[in-house]
Amino acid sequence: MKQRSLYIFYVILATILALSLRLHAVRYLPIDFDEDDYLAAAQRYARAMQQADINFIINYDFNYEHPPLTKLVYGLAISLARPAELVQPQSLPSSPPARSLPEPHFSLARLTAAILGTLEVLILALLNPLAGFFLAIHSWQVKYTSQIMLEPLPSLTSALMIVSYVKSRRQANHWLWLSAIMLGLTAASKYTYCVAGLAILVDWVWASRDENPDSAGFKNSTGLRLIWQIMLWGLLSILVFIAFDPRLWHQPMQRLQESVLFHGGYAQSEHVQRVGFPMWQPFVWLLGSAMYQYQFYYFLVDPLIAVLAIYGLRPLWHKQRVFVLWLIMGLIFLLLWPTKWPQYILILTFPLCLAAAEGFKVTIWRFYQVYGNPRAIVTMCQVFFWQLVNYATSSNGRAAPSPSRFRPRHAMAIAWYDSAVTHCHFPLDGRNSVILPRHC
Repeated sequence: MKQRSLYIFYVILATILALSLRLHAVRYLPIDFDEDDYLAAAQRYARAMQQADINFIINYDFNYEHPPLTKLVYGLAISLARPAELVQPQSLPSSPPARSLPEPHFSLARLTAAILGTLEVLILALLNPLAGFFLAIHSWQVKYTSQIMLEPLPSLTSALMIVSYVKSRRQANHWLWLSAIMLGLTAASKYTYCVAGLAILVDWVWASRDENPDSAGFKNSTGLRLIWQIMLWGLLSILVFIAFDPRLWHQPMQRLQESVLFHGGYAQSEHVQRVGFPMWQPFVWLLGSAMYQYQFYYFLVDPLIAVLAIYGLRPLWHKQRVFVLWLIMGLIFLLLWPTKWPQYILILTFPLCLAAAEGFKVTIWRFYQVYGNPRAIVTMCQVFFWQLVNYATSSNGRAAPSPSRFRPRHAMAIAWYDSAVTHCHFPLDGRNSVILPRHC
């Protein structure tokens, strides 16, 4: 009973922490690239909802490269508020962010994003409270689930997709069909998050072969049943995708082709080539917190989360292989895809934080059990923290707290971390902000 009470307490604590950090970011984060465009689309969807103009919702083609579900959710939220001035969308990808956006639509849309991001933390905390805590404080996660971006909704639905699949135990029950519904909602929000669906398919087939090692491929009854289940699962997800993507209600094949092919062309565009992020840039985002806006976050421990996740891959593989497949396949996609904006890593922050929780158990917690000295854990965290602050503050030309207070035995860790952050690829403009695109 005591353990259950502690579990509930930790889940609530992680959720409250997540909501608090996101509400702080909603209020204080400056307007970012794309927020004006997505708010402009949401405003027009809101006006169409108020006027019951279904034809406008079906045929509105601004930002057509991304499915409209997330923008429709923002539109639904602001449709309940008083009218405000319509935002004029920017036409050039290199246009700077807007200086101001109309209230209360701006705050309502951001608040909607924060609620969706907090729900994702709640889902993970129910699986593992420590993992939920890591996701709650992950700076990139806080940033892009507190702004008017496309990320909050597909991050949530892709997480629900995987969790429902795990709960189904690969049986044809309501959890499996809920997983298919979440896949359809994910596709109707942002295509790239469907990599989680590929992880499900790989794990599903892999588990079937493990459970029936003597079966002759898929020719027996077990294999045929698996094929039928996968086909029904995929068909349901496609139906949900079409139902929640109103643009596909008219000329579906043509519009879907235009939307998907846009991204291949954009990945080779002059703007993406000019930014010139290297292939390994996703590692930079994962191993470095949102440094260029560090003053808006209370925690900058993303590198520690990433390192712990490495140690947690093996135990997580033995517990729930699908999460590791999700993480690995998401990382492979990010490495191969030419467009490498920082918000893309939200594809894999859910399994990353779950792996980090497992890594914490086999590293820091085991170290504490062996040596029984909490000061060692505190010192280890201080090394990471002060080096993060040192890197962030030096970018602004201000003096940083010196880590010289640490004992000589920590010199190797400090030197390693100094070397790691020195080679980070953070191109900055004059306002000390990462140069990011529009329509990403």
